[in-house]
Amino acid sequence: MSRTHDTIAEIAQVRERRRFGSAIAELPHRLFVLESAFKSHDKGNEELTRYFPVALVACMEGYFRLAIKELVDAGEPYLSNAERPASALKLDFTLLRAVHGKTVTIGDLVGHGVPLSRLEHIDSTMSSLLGRPFIAGLRTVHDRWSVEVRGESPTPMLVKPDNVFSQVARTFELRHIICHELASAHEVGYEEVADCFEGSVAFLKAADELVSETLHPNAPLTQTDMNIAAGQSLNQARAALNEAFNNLKIRLDEKEIVAIGAAQDRWEEYCNAWAEFDAMQVEGGTMWPLVRAGAEEAMVRKRTEELLSYRRMEDSAQ
Repeated sequence: MSRTHDTIAEIAQVRERRRFGSAIAELPHRLFVLESAFKSHDKGNEELTRYFPVALVACMEGYFRLAIKELVDAGEPYLSNAERPASALKLDFTLLRAVHGKTVTIGDLVGHGVPLSRLEHIDSTMSSLLGRPFIAGLRTVHDRWSVEVRGESPTPMLVKPDNVFSQVARTFELRHIICHELASAHEVGYEEVADCFEGSVAFLKAADELVSETLHPNAPLTQTDMNIAAGQSLNQARAALNEAFNNLKIRLDEKEIVAIGAAQDRWEEYCNAWAEFDAMQVEGGTMWPLVRAGAEEAMVRKRTEELLSYRRMEDSAQ
């Protein structure tokens, strides 16, 4: 198998292993589980303590690869800003065909291919994409929830940013030592790992706030507002689907119109059933409308693209 096929397969496998598919949604879940494990594990178990820096770097690398994908796939200016991080990527026709066929996205390729094994790598790539210094932005970013919901004064999330960046850099160093060296004489103490843990979590939370506000400026914060916004977004997606469907029908004969109408009715049944199933994970909770609407919107947008693609195929055949 060629390296190109390896890359496409790796990206597909990474997608399958994600629960939510977005950096903003994936991060809190992973951090919560990891923090709980660190607090509850036996402090005297030195061997287990050694592996928490590995898990922290896995969180940071996984988060930033997904954040990079989302930024690039969001379009301009981030797509053009990705030229420098993507300059080292090797593309061939198979990979270009996968992008054209939407098997992978440009964001997938950039996020998958850039090096992220040091803090400097993250800073360089994120600074390029954002068009402004990333680390400098982390020094001033504040928590919108604390300000807009709790009514607190806007203060930087990172109280001692230099300490945080030093702890993150050290976490990457420990990860390298643990993963690539036997290092039997190198002691990794609980207190040092605890400092790395504190700094890495603070770094990730500040980064997530910055990325979230970049991608979704002034997004709703309370559950009620998020539910309302999700419903509005679904309505917009539905309007686009109806337009694509009606425009396609104009180009069909009477027999085809009946057939596609029946097909669309069956698709609607499937769409509703799948959205209901997907939302079962939060059934009875306040998040149900958000999850239900999000699941339906994802399928509606995919169906819209299918109808538009069918029209494009017809155009090329004429």
